[in-house]
Amino acid sequence: MASDRSEVPLHHYVPQFLLRGFADENDQLRATSRGDLRDSHITAVRRAAAERGFYRIPTEELTPESRLGHDPESIEKSLAEIEARASDDIRVIVAGKSPYTQDLHYRMATLVAMQLTRSPRFRSDYVGVANLAARALLDEKLTDDRLRRHLLDHGRSARHEDVSRFRKEVLEGDYKLVPSVTHLVQETLKFGIVTLSPLMFSRTPRILRFSEPLLLTSDVGAAPWSPYDPTPWSNGITNAHSIFMPLNRVTALALTIGGSPSDQVVQPIWATHSNFALANAAERWIYQHPDDNHLGHIELPQLSHDRWGRR
Repeated sequence: MASDRSEVPLHHYVPQFLLRGFADENDQLRATSRGDLRDSHITAVRRAAAERGFYRIPTEELTPESRLGHDPESIEKSLAEIEARASDDIRVIVAGKSPYTQDLHYRMATLVAMQLTRSPRFRSDYVGVANLAARALLDEKLTDDRLRRHLLDHGRSARHEDVSRFRKEVLEGDYKLVPSVTHLVQETLKFGIVTLSPLMFSRTPRILRFSEPLLLTSDVGAAPWSPYDPTPWSNGITNAHSIFMPLNRVTALALTIGGSPSDQVVQPIWATHSNFALANAAERWIYQHPDDNHLGHIELPQLSHDRWGRR
């Protein structure tokens, strides 16, 4: 029997220690809807960028031989251990009291890679790409003879126009792959750790410091950006010039392509770039300190929707 949803733990897809860098003394944030920037409210850090059972792997989704001793919260517990170490690292970075070593860079690269792949947005994009790939494969495999046999096997008319109509229905209709929660949890995190982490480590780390509070964050926690592009939000993770992960209102980590490592106070334009990247990439919510209004300084594109229901 399925458990009461209210009893399932709340899992954060942006760690609370990152969110607190944008909260007031009462652990409160201003949340603004990505879909309607006029819609905002005050929320608690413990409720922001979170969903019940987001990393939970239900026992019933496992093969029988894997169920004995299984803890549905094992992924969340593992993430909590990683985040505890990352929280200490980020306190060191923000305070500027220790050098940015190779070991620290490795851990930050892993944190950024995980942050890029652990959000609801990445999951929905993952499902969307899977469905596009499935449709492309079907397009090659669905010969007229196969479609005709399927229609006849199900007692349906199989004239030429029926076959053409059925092909369009399959390739352009509402049919879609719906991966299990277990598959999404395992594959998206594996992609972050195995595939993206080495790519993030190969990038140049830059600590961006600002002389006043200029930064915001969102429910993705980290996001790509590229300059000199009329549509900078179109860049993917691997080819983007910079990956921004804001650490608090005055400090951000940027992993860039090329250049030399740096740790310095930078011009406000870099805050504008980071804010655009994080706000535009948000799936649902953009987060700021209750006293801040940095969205007034950037121009976000309207959301459009693709075949799987997002931009």
